[in-house]
Amino acid sequence: MTEKVAKFRLKEYKINKANIEFNPSMPISEDISIELERKSMSNEDENLYRLEFGVKIADKEQNLQVYANLIGLFEFDSDIDDRTKSIFFNINAPAILFPYVRAYISTLTSLSGIRPIILPTINLANIEGKQD
Repeated sequence: MTEKVAKFRLKEYKINKANIEFNPSMPISEDISIELERKSMSNEDENLYRLEFGVKIADKEQNLQVYANLIGLFEFDSDIDDRTKSIFFNINAPAILFPYVRAYISTLTSLSGIRPIILPTINLANIEGKQD
């Protein structure tokens, strides 16, 4: 039985921006909001595409604010049509990148001396965001 090779691959990802702000004298609410956005996608060369993806987290009282932005570089086989690429970048690519930013935010918050923020798994099919 031969293995099937995926038509696309995550070549690399990088967290290119991250920020955490909180007031140590104020309590951090358990009620947090999560905002996800697909910021941009661009063609690096014929089969190499870049997706920028951001996550903003804040507690209800704005005593905690966390931001992380990452860039994923994806490689496609040449026989993928534009419609398939569009579906991939609207749904699949953010879903592939999300576990990396989820782990990063958990580590960042725990190393900051506060209760770690562990993001839930999220259906990324309905992400709002600008597409370039």
